[in-house]
Amino acid sequence: MVGANYVLWWLPLVHHVDAWWITGDFWHTYFATAAFVSGHWSAIYASKNALITLPGILVVLSPLVSLAQHLHLSIGFPYTLITTPIAWLVVMPADIAAGCVLLFATDAMARHFRVPPDRRVVLVLGEVVALWGVAVWQWHPEDVLAVALMIWALLAAFKQRWSRCGWTLGVAIAFQPLSLLALAPLLALTPRTSRIPNVVRAVVPALVLTVGPLLANPGATLRAIIDQPNSTILNHVTPWVRLAPRLGSGLVAAGPARLVAVIVASSFGWILCRRNPRPEVVVWVIAAAFAARSFFEAVMVMYYIWPVLAVGLVLAARSSRTRFLTVCAISSFATMFAFSSWRSQWGWWSVLLVCITAILYLTRPQFRNTHRDPSRSVVCRIPV
Repeated sequence: MVGANYVLWWLPLVHHVDAWWITGDFWHTYFATAAFVSGHWSAIYASKNALITLPGILVVLSPLVSLAQHLHLSIGFPYTLITTPIAWLVVMPADIAAGCVLLFATDAMARHFRVPPDRRVVLVLGEVVALWGVAVWQWHPEDVLAVALMIWALLAAFKQRWSRCGWTLGVAIAFQPLSLLALAPLLALTPRTSRIPNVVRAVVPALVLTVGPLLANPGATLRAIIDQPNSTILNHVTPWVRLAPRLGSGLVAAGPARLVAVIVASSFGWILCRRNPRPEVVVWVIAAAFAARSFFEAVMVMYYIWPVLAVGLVLAARSSRTRFLTVCAISSFATMFAFSSWRSQWGWWSVLLVCITAILYLTRPQFRNTHRDPSRSVVCRIPV
């Protein structure tokens, strides 16, 4: 609710402007959902909607968007010049619910690691700060739900509930393909007989939701999902932008660099988790996989670092108090610094990479495998 009040009152009280702080990304998702509800699947990935993720979030928003349209509520920029669009009040609860799901998921992971209750309270506060950029400033509940469901999939894997693990990860991928970074570490934990069924479970939800738009408008759908256009004018470019394919109008294709990050992170994740299948190692490997995205991104948006912060805070909660508070401070600084408009191609990006690297270093587990293999034990022969 703090975020909702910020949206409603920050501009009127601080800047004396009769307007609400609602990002344009919200309305792009709103109209993509309207196209999904009305059955105009060819318009879901139209360029005017700027949707580049999988359609899972459209299913969640469908009842709320349908209610707002039925009541003929006003909408905002960039589709109209209305500064206080009432439709936002109807759809806003989905964003709050997504944040709550993430907080419940991280708390469940902390309880799995036996984190004390007082430290879990600090963890929740740290997660709320980390959520600010993705949930309030940029309004991307699909990213929040994807990471939350990925954490629930991890917990299911730790309890050896492989079917639940596969389906939960599949729903997470249907919200945001970023969750694919967790597939290889989870498959490394999965018994050999359950790996192929879990791959099928991880693919089916996204495939079912995408087949309609793909048949209705294959060109726009493939362009959005594979190329994943990103603006070099509105967002922060990195040195990798020189290698990104140009799409015109200040857009570059971010998809190829993300594919490189997925391949690299999945390869290392498989190797490390096969050799060290302990829960803390698996969670850290996934945090490192999220960090790989930021290292390879051609164009960065301020909330791209958020998954590393969310997972890193859970890992830090199981460390010493000093290390936990240090990670909380670094996470909060990175979240606030990401809001800055510094356009240096190296500077802004480098500061965030230093913060991410520091969090990964401070939360690193012991990679030595504590499970001794009896077949490889050394037999000492003592002469009689």
